[in-house]
Amino acid sequence: EQAEQVAGVAGPARTSQRPRRSPCPVPAHALSFASRKLATCARQLGWGWESNTVAALSRPYDGRPDCNYCQQCNRGCPRGDKGSVDVTFLRKAVATGNCSIRTGVQVTRLLAGANDRIRGLVYHDRQGEHQLDTARVVLCAGSVETPRLLLASGGLANESGQVGRNFLETLSWTSIGLHPEPLGSHRGLPSDSICWDFNAPDAISGVIGGIRLSPAVGESDLSGAFNYATRVAGGWGLAHRKQMRESFGRALGVGAIGECLPDVGSYVDLDPEQTDERGMPLARIHSHLGEMAIARIAFMAARCRELLQASGVETLVEEFGSYDLFSSTHVFGTCRMGQDPASSVVNADCRSHRWQNLYIVDASVFPSSGGGESPSLTIEALGLRAAEHIRSTV
Repeated sequence: EQAEQVAGVAGPARTSQRPRRSPCPVPAHALSFASRKLATCARQLGWGWESNTVAALSRPYDGRPDCNYCQQCNRGCPRGDKGSVDVTFLRKAVATGNCSIRTGVQVTRLLAGANDRIRGLVYHDRQGEHQLDTARVVLCAGSVETPRLLLASGGLANESGQVGRNFLETLSWTSIGLHPEPLGSHRGLPSDSICWDFNAPDAISGVIGGIRLSPAVGESDLSGAFNYATRVAGGWGLAHRKQMRESFGRALGVGAIGECLPDVGSYVDLDPEQTDERGMPLARIHSHLGEMAIARIAFMAARCRELLQASGVETLVEEFGSYDLFSSTHVFGTCRMGQDPASSVVNADCRSHRWQNLYIVDASVFPSSGGGESPSLTIEALGLRAAEHIRSTV
């Protein structure tokens, strides 16, 4: 709730699958025309389809404007209605006078000290290499760069051998077709609605782990003429122009994201040969999709196609998913949280089991990925909780 207040999350007061203790800070967005088409047909199939909770403003809030539905969220929001960290948490932190932001800086090593404490770090900027002594380190570099830095620091915090292990990638599928009606689908808010019916760990027969479904046109970047011209409309010259006129705004897509379970074949380690310009070994990502993951992807593909067909789409123009492409839009694990120091990296306060002044606060501490939920809000909530713990122990 605290994280939602800072970000300005918009959403329904009540949902069918996600009980709430209090309403979202901002009302839910009205669904776009294309999303209403999916909602109607999902209900005809017997599926739930409802407004999604999103960090984009449906009305002015906290000095920020409401969304204009340009569907350019993936490119960054120049208006500031998208509740990204720069206009929410960082803006408020800088305003206190206690936070300074340094750009062009790369931390390349953490320095172990006595009494199970980190004594400092080594960083590089435009002037060269520096060492900084610090009383506390809060590492928030994500599920790839966080284990990279720890492993490059002599395996710091890796007493359990779990740093870099349990890498959880974005398990996804997207199907896109052309609808016979002009939907104006290049407008609206990406993922403004959602289906939670298959989200529970046992919701899919014979498969462990759930999924969620949502509109996919915005997330697939079919929100402007260029991508229609290169990915949807064929032909050349006058024929191409005719197809552009006929197809633009008619794309209808359904996307699914599913749970990714830990696998011994999926992990992050250091490349034994390649380094960056500072001489620091690059992170190397190992990805393995087991039989259960493949079954989950097949289920996602079938549901996406089923909903598009029910919506009146006869021809698919594009499909892609984790069976074909590696995606790191939502990645988790690699420094997982747990009670047992022998099988985890941090405790419930996001603090290293061994190193008393080292905290890891990002999605690398997630022990599981959930059934398609986006991680940002949970990361922010963990950050607030870890910050309160740090403040209480100073």
